[in-house]
Parts: sequence; structure tokens; C-alpha cells
Amino acid sequence: MRTWARSARVVEVGCATGALTSELAHRLDAGARITAVDEAPFVALARARLAAEPPGRVSFLVGPAAPLELPDASVDLAISNLAAADFTEPARAARELARVLAPGGQAMLTAPLRGTWAEFLDIYRDVLLENGKPEAVAALDHYVESMPDGATVAAWLEAGGLVDVEVTTTRWEILFKSAREFFFAPLVELGPLSRWKRIAGRGEGMQDLFFFTKEAIDTYFHGRVLPITVVGAVARGRKPK
Repeated sequence: MRTWARSARVVEVGCATGALTSELAHRLDAGARITAVDEAPFVALARARLAAEPPGRVSFLVGPAAPLELPDASVDLAISNLAAADFTEPARAARELARVLAPGGQAMLTAPLRGTWAEFLDIYRDVLLENGKPEAVAALDHYVESMPDGATVAAWLEAGGLVDVEVTTTRWEILFKSAREFFFAPLVELGPLSRWKRIAGRGEGMQDLFFFTKEAIDTYFHGRVLPITVVGAVARGRKPK
């Protein structure tokens, strides 16, 4: 990570449980100030994780990614790690990252791209079809189509007026021993799982569909690991001076 001035102002949008927030606090100079933004339940978890930090070092803001409750040109570094996938309007959220950057500041975000979760999504779609849920199938197809590619992520930052935009993409597999391990992995449980559940509906109907999906995964991959593809992008851009 670039060495920032001691007075660097940082915002992390989508801090989740505060793992990256803690890493930033340890890597940045002692004079840096970090604002971590997320929904109330996550902010509570992140605040607990960062409780040992000196007063004023890290502050927390409960609110959405767009609009950010921060003034224009108020930070030197704007970061969002994997949260873009859960933003209602990711392009608008990226513009907000750019808006709050001071001239010369940098935005960095990571995002899962189209093709991520493919193995699970294929099985989930089959379960929805077999259970006669055409509206849920259509919602799932829309979700898959809405996942960005690298060019789309770059366009988000460029639309906010950032320059020198770079996007690096990487593909890898994560292996899980079972459907249970997959669903309870922090990357899933704190990421797309709630949206996947909304696709299935609510109440007992949703619970039944996820039970059937779990059973389908464990049956299909019986005696084998469950390989899940992840296609990730790291994007960065600079606010012109």
C-alpha cells in the first residue's frame, strides 16, 4: 500500500465486520484518520473489533454508500472491498467515492465479476425450476446479468471523473467440503447470501428452497469438494488535481 501522509483522511465504504478497517489502521501512519461506513449491524461488529484503537483514530458512520454523508473533497483515500456487489446502485456509489475525494486522492475498490458463484447459481436455478418458481428464476437471471465485468467497473470510476483508471482481474477457485461450509463462509454469509435468499422469497417457502438447494449440492458433490469459481476485480483511479 502506498505510504500516505500522516494526516491522510480515509473512508472505507462497506466495512462489514471491520477486518479491512483494522488492517488499514495498522498499515497507515499514526496520524491517518479512518471513517468506516456500513449498515448498523455491521458497524456494531466493526466498532467492537476496533475498540482498542486510540480515540479519534477510527470513526464510524451508519448509512448507505450512496449518498455518502461526507462533504465533497473530504478524503485522500476512498476504499470499498467487495461491497460493490451489494450496492443497490453500484455506479452511483462509485461516483460518491469520487465525489468525496480531494484532488489527487485515490479510489480503490474490489468487486466480484460475472462468473463468480457460477457452480452454486447453476444448481440454485435448477432447484427453482424444479419447484415451479418462474418469478424467482427470472429474478435470479436478472441478478446474474447485473453482475459487472471489468470494463463496467472501470466505467463506474470514469463516470465519477477519475483518471488513470486501472482494473486487474483474477480468477480462482475456493473449495468447500459441504454446502453448509459454503453457506456459512464469511465471504458468502456476509456477502451475497441475503440477496440470494430474497430471490427465493420469504418465510418457510424460502427456507424450503434453500434446504432443497443444500441437499442438491451435497448429493451432487457427495464424496467430493464443492469448487466455487470467483472472478474478482481490483480497480483504482485518481481524482485530477
